[in-house]
Amino acid sequence: MPNEFVRERIIDGIKVTLPEPPSRKDIMNSSLPVKKQKFTPPVVPSDKEFNEWSAEARRSFLVEEFEKRKNGVFFYNNGGIEYITGIHYFYLSYWRGEGVGLPEFRDSDRDFFYCWDAAEHDDNCYGLAYFTNRRSGKTMLSTNILYEFASRTKEVHCGIQSQTNRDGKNVFRKIVFSWKKLPSFWKPTDSGDKNPKETLRFEEPSTRSSKGDTKTYKNVLDSLIDYASSSETAYDGFKLSRYYCDEFGKFTEGDAYARWNIVKPCLRVGIRIIGKAIFTTTVEELEKGGGQSAYDIYLDSDPTDLGSDGRTRSGLWRLFKPSYYGFEGFINEYGYSQIEKAKKALLAEREGLEGKELAALTRKYPFNIKEAFQSSTTTNVFPVYKIIQQREFNEETKPVVRKGNFIWEDRENFKVSFKDDPNGKWEVSWLPDENNRNKFEMSRGIPNPLNTHMGAFGVDPFDHRTTVDEKRYSKGAMAGFRKYDPINPKNSNCFFLKYLERPPKETILYDDVAKTCVFYGMQVLPENNKPGIINWMLDNGFKNYIQRTKQSDYSKSTSRNYIYGVSMTGEMVREIAVGGLESYIYDFIGQITPDIQRTKFGIPERDIRPDMYGNCPFDDMLSDWEKFDSGKWTIYDMTVACMISKLAVTPVRNKQVNNEKEHKLSLTSFFKTHKIWLYLCKYLKINYLC
Repeated sequence: MPNEFVRERIIDGIKVTLPEPPSRKDIMNSSLPVKKQKFTPPVVPSDKEFNEWSAEARRSFLVEEFEKRKNGVFFYNNGGIEYITGIHYFYLSYWRGEGVGLPEFRDSDRDFFYCWDAAEHDDNCYGLAYFTNRRSGKTMLSTNILYEFASRTKEVHCGIQSQTNRDGKNVFRKIVFSWKKLPSFWKPTDSGDKNPKETLRFEEPSTRSSKGDTKTYKNVLDSLIDYASSSETAYDGFKLSRYYCDEFGKFTEGDAYARWNIVKPCLRVGIRIIGKAIFTTTVEELEKGGGQSAYDIYLDSDPTDLGSDGRTRSGLWRLFKPSYYGFEGFINEYGYSQIEKAKKALLAEREGLEGKELAALTRKYPFNIKEAFQSSTTTNVFPVYKIIQQREFNEETKPVVRKGNFIWEDRENFKVSFKDDPNGKWEVSWLPDENNRNKFEMSRGIPNPLNTHMGAFGVDPFDHRTTVDEKRYSKGAMAGFRKYDPINPKNSNCFFLKYLERPPKETILYDDVAKTCVFYGMQVLPENNKPGIINWMLDNGFKNYIQRTKQSDYSKSTSRNYIYGVSMTGEMVREIAVGGLESYIYDFIGQITPDIQRTKFGIPERDIRPDMYGNCPFDDMLSDWEKFDSGKWTIYDMTVACMISKLAVTPVRNKQVNNEKEHKLSLTSFFKTHKIWLYLCKYLKINYLC
């Protein structure tokens, strides 16, 4: 009976008051048997059919539908009374999505629209921050909210932002798709663009008649829906009536909370709120940036914790939907969630998992907000979300990587060439131009590489022909890193070479390393705990291709002992190596944040690119970083080689490896510059050619 309908409800802390149900005869489905009572969208005529109706029939249909769109609908659903808001009715009856058609009634969506309606009508609320599991339809819900409002309200601006410019464009494209599928009577007069790319404008078309006159329109809304770049200041200074922030928990450029603090004034006049915002996200990792900001927004959006102004600290109300509520596959024919069955199925998926695999699945399908924000329980050393971003970027852009082999053309004269080979051992994304290949000078009968200013190689070698663990042979790994070159920024400050092999003899690996160094004219920094490669290179004339490091005697601050390669056994050097690669991944892998573009690359504010990505085209290198566990150092050969190559190009290390001769030359140059070096040498009675 109508008086059994619960009007006062609390949904995740949000108080909802629903309208009074009408009499039984005025509730949809009242004449149907209980089993057949469910929500069914209206039968909508095609534009051609609608135009063939009489004027009175058209008017009657539109008045009835607009009333439902405005005030909502009561209907019987399997014997119980349900109410859906006007926006929800429009969503179920008209808002078609790509590949899914019209949505079906879901109790979880019903509650979402209840909370949105409450937020929309509260003078002290800026809108909702909606936290939910993956594939919950949150984008379709939100785009419906923007369009429904903009298509019936005059002179309003509805804006969209997402985690990236590309994602924002994709959200806008979904609105355009749904708009195209609408019947013409729900399409206000627009600018005439049949496939808008950036802005959907409800204004007079610019098309002129054959006489050159502009047709006049009495009823135009002059409203628009657009999307902006993902920068924090994209909407700064605009007046917004509706704002959609998509995937704010996955931000990698800028800060979601900082962006909100800029957008918030766009939704008010003075202290009066005149616009509403909808934030949606799935939170899968509490990394620095997006996840932490999303958590801060969640904490500051508690609808039960209001200040003296009647508002939460963020101004938003939070709403969390557990994954088992509205979980696809566990919803009955009337749209009600089969919660216990869904819980059982989701828990079954977790069985047998542990560590980061369990944490990742739990974050994707959380039962509570704690699970949504939990960090991995195992050692994720490097920021996985940055690595995933880079991998997705590689899949989209298809960077060029050449596979082949380095071949001795003339070993006596230290000349090597690169031959493309689909079965080759090397993968390279950059080769120096012809003039810079095999570049060296002879010094005391030994070749000295001349491209050490460009970059260096790191090598994690092997010495023995068998390993303790026959299930996983240790491989020889080599990574090349090129230093930043402002003349060629695209192919610098990046890893450009990957080698991961286990030849039948370790001497083949050593020769492969030597060929690579000779071709590029660069040095290699090998891990010297396995001295075989160092001894071989010393014995075969490649002494100057080995980078040296300072062997400090900690009891003497003046110690100047140098060794070939670097020892990776100590905790301190490992911490430095891991930290160096970690910092590089945060800054230069995946999306490059505006802050890094400004501070590291010196890019002017006007040239900041919201879609700037790092350069690492080797997907198996990225995968090795993603899996790296500092507790199992020895099985991640590629990652270790990358860390060593980063050590090799670190400015401090480059300064350390300068030999004493170079140091003396720099002093001599200083004294020559000041024209006192000769007098000083004579006074000290030393050879002035020192």
